[in-house]
Amino acid sequence: MNNINPKILIEIADKFGTPVYVYDEEKIRQNYREFYDAFKKRYGNVKICYAYKANTNLAICNILRQEGAGADVLSIGELQTAIDIGIKPGDIILTSTGKTDAEIELAVERDVVVNIDSIQEIYVVNDIAKSMNKTAEVSIRVNPSVNPDTHPKIATGLRESKFGIHIESGQAMDAYKLAKKMENLEVAGIHAHIGSQILETGSFGDSAEKVCEFILKLKDEGIKLKFINLGGGLGISYTGEDVIGPGELADSVVQVIEKLNENLNYDINLMLEPGRRIIGDAGILLTRVLYVKDAPCKKFVNVDSGFTSLIRPAMYDAYHRVVVVNKYDKEKTETYTIAGNLCESGDIFARDRELPVVERGDLIGILDAGAYGFAMASNYNSRVRPCEVLIRKNKKFDLIRKRENYDDLLKHQRVPGDLK
Repeated sequence: MNNINPKILIEIADKFGTPVYVYDEEKIRQNYREFYDAFKKRYGNVKICYAYKANTNLAICNILRQEGAGADVLSIGELQTAIDIGIKPGDIILTSTGKTDAEIELAVERDVVVNIDSIQEIYVVNDIAKSMNKTAEVSIRVNPSVNPDTHPKIATGLRESKFGIHIESGQAMDAYKLAKKMENLEVAGIHAHIGSQILETGSFGDSAEKVCEFILKLKDEGIKLKFINLGGGLGISYTGEDVIGPGELADSVVQVIEKLNENLNYDINLMLEPGRRIIGDAGILLTRVLYVKDAPCKKFVNVDSGFTSLIRPAMYDAYHRVVVVNKYDKEKTETYTIAGNLCESGDIFARDRELPVVERGDLIGILDAGAYGFAMASNYNSRVRPCEVLIRKNKKFDLIRKRENYDDLLKHQRVPGDLK
């Protein structure tokens, strides 16, 4: 059960109620160190920037700051979080296809790298930097037209994807030439991210090859880069299947970077942005059984949470392993479908799973829910978002986010006087 003692999970659920997200601090640190060490021992100039979109809980971000991680941020909220917890500006990169002026202004003010996603954005960032009498350090996100073997909704390096400026069309070269001419931009790097939950090394290697070939073309144009950012995307095992490790990923890309360095005559800095790989298997969603319904076609287990807590199964048809925490060692005897509590037919956590006999009050654990779980939670159906708990290295635990309540749902709403 993600190596967490079921007794601790039962204690947490009894104390804080359900649904509740539970994270393992030791596992988070272990995952980060495994990823960092895999690259560091193969390549000296490497920086790991944790992808905040996976999970932005302050406690988790602080754990990774302690480990030395930078921050890959996508919004003014994530950017402010990284600044507030003390991430160095040079270790933060702002990446989004649609940055607001306020986001760009904060990044430029704090000397954070702005990762540009369109040619028009080059003009906007330059104008904002000029108005602030600043020089903005920028990279450009390129689209390498690489097809990773992953879900279409999380494939970002496809030719038809909305992300990045395309290399093969010549637009990426145009973008770099334009950015170089801008008085208030310093072109520092290049960025490519091809997708998420990728389970093979081939697409990573293909992307690195295309990006490195392009960097050499930039060199011929007199454009020298300080860093190459190959994004994240390394998958985890949701079904128990074998997955590639950080070492295999490092082997597939570091040799490409080293060949690039030989042609550049200097060692370029390498950045990576793992998110799911760091936090995904370090989190569990606990939910309580409300009812067991024996329908003509199947047995449904109705629980006290839905896709407002974990949307991945409904949105991506994602598979998460499910256990009955308080019956973890019992023999599997029945087939159940775990149903959420929302008024949506798609609100199903797991279909046709073999589990111990389930009864009202049992505690269900949805595994590998640390990434894109709470981060994508919502208040649909006026449901409150769950609380979050961190299991510490000493096997004690701390509440790291309170459960929302009804007042939280209403505090930003206003009713005009004539409607009362």
